[in-house]
Amino acid sequence: MIRSTLSSWREYLTPVSHKSTFLSTGQITPDEFVEAGDYMCHMFPTWSWNEPTSDVSYRDFLPKGKQFLISRKVPCGQRAQQYVNVDEKESEVSISGADENEEGDEDEGWLKEGADLVSSAEKGGNEGETASDVDDIDEMMKDMEIEGNEDIVDVPVNRSERYYDLYITYSTSYRVPKMYIVGFDSNGTPLTAEEMFEDIAPDYRTKTATIEKLPFYKTPIVSVSIHPCKHANVMKILLDKVRIVKRRRREEQQQQDGETVADDWEDLQADVDDSLRVDQYLVIFLKFITSVTPSIEHDYTMEGW
Repeated sequence: MIRSTLSSWREYLTPVSHKSTFLSTGQITPDEFVEAGDYMCHMFPTWSWNEPTSDVSYRDFLPKGKQFLISRKVPCGQRAQQYVNVDEKESEVSISGADENEEGDEDEGWLKEGADLVSSAEKGGNEGETASDVDDIDEMMKDMEIEGNEDIVDVPVNRSERYYDLYITYSTSYRVPKMYIVGFDSNGTPLTAEEMFEDIAPDYRTKTATIEKLPFYKTPIVSVSIHPCKHANVMKILLDKVRIVKRRRREEQQQQDGETVADDWEDLQADVDDSLRVDQYLVIFLKFITSVTPSIEHDYTMEGW
């Protein structure tokens, strides 16, 4: 728990920034975190803000009723090992190693995953091919506007042998959302840290995942956190690629419609319109978190994925 303690101190000591830079850095402010959380709760009712109770340790830069987001009893029917093809040696869990690793090289897998998500977009930008991964994100955002307010489909009882409570809070030290997961077996008994690590992709078990107590509850609750030091980098890549694809589509449409070239001001405004809105930030955030927890059915929490 050494790293967990250091992380808590870093969060406490880092000053809060209110300057918006999410398009240029992938980071967000506390106000933008609240805006994105409101959007997600509105579009996807399985997500909600915390209830203001005496057991919550409040941070004064966030509203008492919007300290963190929760989605409870998210199904997890298989172990993460079943989603990947790795050697048994590489899949062994070293809990002590996860606690002691420093952040210098712990999350190299994050940028690899970000590259995987947008590699076809880079190829498409250079050679005119379809940017399929970014197209999927763009179509997902369109579908949300149409389908997001529909009722969430009921999940059958005993659908999975495990389930998770998912928590998203704001990291002041990295200025991005941070995910915590707390697991239970089919009888409602809390999972041990070792058992929860079985639902983390092997490549991330000693790099990105860390055992921590939930920082926002006074009552100690053991969780596995997804370390956020590469979140901003991955989000920046995805935001850039979404903008590139949207701009290319707009220019192609203008050519088909025979429109004249826009002046500098119109071009600047169009570039802004091509960008992802900050309130949609958490939707994309959860899109790539699934690479770390592939067996946890995040799609259950968000209709239209």
